[in-house]
Amino acid sequence: MASNASDEKHILLLKIERKVFQHQEQFDDNFQKTETPPVKSSADSGKVNQFKASCFGNYTAILSRDFWDGLFPIIKWMSKYSWKEQFLGDFVAGCTVAIMHIPQGMGYALLGGVPPIIGLYMAFFPVLIYVCLGTSHHISIGTFAVTTLMTGKIVDQYSNHEIANSSSGSLLKTDNISSNHFTSLEVATAVCLMVGLWQILMGILRLGVLGIILSDHLVSGFTTAAAVHVVVSQTKNLLGLKIPRFNGPFRLIRSVVAIFGALPTANPAEAFTSCVAITVMAVHNDWLKPWYGKKIKFPLPTELFVLVIGTIASYFGDLNSNYDIKTLNHIPTGFPEPRVPPYELLPRIMIDTIAVAIVAYAVSLSMAKIFARKRGYEISNNQELLAQGAANVFGSFFSCMPVSASLSRSMLQESVGGETQLASVVSCFLLLIILLWIGPVFESLPLAVLSSVIVVALKGMFVQVRDFTSTLKSSPLDSAVWMATFLAVVIVDIDIGLGMGIVASISVLIYRGHRPYAATLGHLHGTEMHVDIKYFPSAVEVPGIKIFRWAGAIHFANTETFRHVLESHLGPYKSATLTSRIAPNAENESLSMQAAHVKYGTLDPLASTSLNSGAISTPDVSVVTIEYLILDCSALSYVDLSATKVLTSLHNDLMNNRGITLILANCSEPLIKQLDRCNYFLTFPKSQIYPSIMDAVLTIESSNQFAFDSSINSPMVP
Repeated sequence: MASNASDEKHILLLKIERKVFQHQEQFDDNFQKTETPPVKSSADSGKVNQFKASCFGNYTAILSRDFWDGLFPIIKWMSKYSWKEQFLGDFVAGCTVAIMHIPQGMGYALLGGVPPIIGLYMAFFPVLIYVCLGTSHHISIGTFAVTTLMTGKIVDQYSNHEIANSSSGSLLKTDNISSNHFTSLEVATAVCLMVGLWQILMGILRLGVLGIILSDHLVSGFTTAAAVHVVVSQTKNLLGLKIPRFNGPFRLIRSVVAIFGALPTANPAEAFTSCVAITVMAVHNDWLKPWYGKKIKFPLPTELFVLVIGTIASYFGDLNSNYDIKTLNHIPTGFPEPRVPPYELLPRIMIDTIAVAIVAYAVSLSMAKIFARKRGYEISNNQELLAQGAANVFGSFFSCMPVSASLSRSMLQESVGGETQLASVVSCFLLLIILLWIGPVFESLPLAVLSSVIVVALKGMFVQVRDFTSTLKSSPLDSAVWMATFLAVVIVDIDIGLGMGIVASISVLIYRGHRPYAATLGHLHGTEMHVDIKYFPSAVEVPGIKIFRWAGAIHFANTETFRHVLESHLGPYKSATLTSRIAPNAENESLSMQAAHVKYGTLDPLASTSLNSGAISTPDVSVVTIEYLILDCSALSYVDLSATKVLTSLHNDLMNNRGITLILANCSEPLIKQLDRCNYFLTFPKSQIYPSIMDAVLTIESSNQFAFDSSINSPMVP
């Protein structure tokens, strides 16, 4: 008893007394609503002055510090940089990421069909541009398996394979190549340039919002399927197989068939090397790293250790000659000679590079948003487009492929203490040393070891299969998008699968917009609230009044659905009763019938006490018809011309054929203005619009035209 008394002391009661607004215009007049006057500029001189003011304003904005801070975010965060508190974390993160760039850069370059040194170029030249223009403080720009694989598909399609496969070193020499024959590197740089131009164009047009069409589950399914492509493409290096490279649809299936056919010719030495390398890295990542990670923050660069040990073993054991194990061979030192990508190739790859540009941007943006939410800062979608586009354009002149944020390197950079993009600058300086002097040390590195590094690094993508199982429970439609994207990419091809995934994702959005949430509302006694009667058994419908809520928009694509759903909620012409919606069990039936006799205008929550105690007697319940339909517009976001025609037709049909008056309640100002622009109020009286459901119901009940003057819910007490 003491605890109950204590709980009652903490109950807060809300009691509001106000007059009932009999229509929307009375509400507007009472609170002195003002209309924003339209801007009129009929005189030519006014237009000229407005144009001059706009030009002067733009010129002033360009000269402002905010403009330059937005264009070059490095100015803003470097001005606040604390060398004492932040530099140590950035230095450690930069060193760690630089070590990861070496195996991943050289390995992923093979996916694009270019020499391994290109991966290190990608970790240096574009990164310097992104540091100045990017808004994310933590993502690691450079090679990424999915984008390099998509680039490799274009390279295979447009490059001359005889020239491309002659030797690794010849790929960097293109002076004597005819304009009709492009090397793999020429095609890759042209793709990089075109991707950068697409991203800059989208940034200028403020199309950063396009990243949302690639939802999380779509990106998850796409990258998981792309990881399957990567593993299959690296199988020939892992096992020492000699199989042709396939292009076009179903190339993964054809590659798998070719791999099984070539298994008898596998090189046991390369297969053994791959098994050892994969086992060492897997044991470290899955067992040793979680164990010592609790004690030291700096992770051991196992991938680099494997590369070094593999290189030493190959050099001193002469594995290439003795066991026919393929190695990297020539690795040039120094910077590549700046070279303009073949511009005559750009029109041919223009369409193919759109998917690469969108995927690279979407992956980077998703990673940037994760760290921005975690660290409490903001990023700019459009500025990210400009930053990545500029990085790709700049990198294309220095033998680079399209870059993107790496999931593994970005997570590592943030987890080891990286605070800003200065960590990327530290990484670039360390890679500079490798490019100038240390690169040739890895010439004896077996390709089997490099492919092993790639396969192990893909574990994070394969783990994304869990996203499908979790999404299957929360949203079957989203899981269908995940599986459709995955199967399309695996079975058909990467770009076609991405397109099919986008179509599936958009189809789900259209379906959800086509069938939004709809409900019949009932009144909760003791409150002013109206809720879905399916979820609140104690909510009762007002006799003679149907309250209907439609959550979403009404437009040309779902007008028929809107009419159909509304008709289903209205039911037959004269079958509405006070007990028609009551649950079949006896307990709910008794509760709802008793609640129906609580006076509608009574907001006293103590009424529920008497209701629960059974103090209210149950009079006879008579059959009534629906005379008023209240459309709750609180969740109605938008209507178009087709929707206004449907609402007009609905108003006329209900009034003429069924004797039901249509009433709109809780209309937002933009909705009222949109209805006015569509001339809806030429046939629908504004007096039938109310600021709230409460005002509409109480006005109806107090009206002399209402047929239930003697009902249990008749006029509220003044």
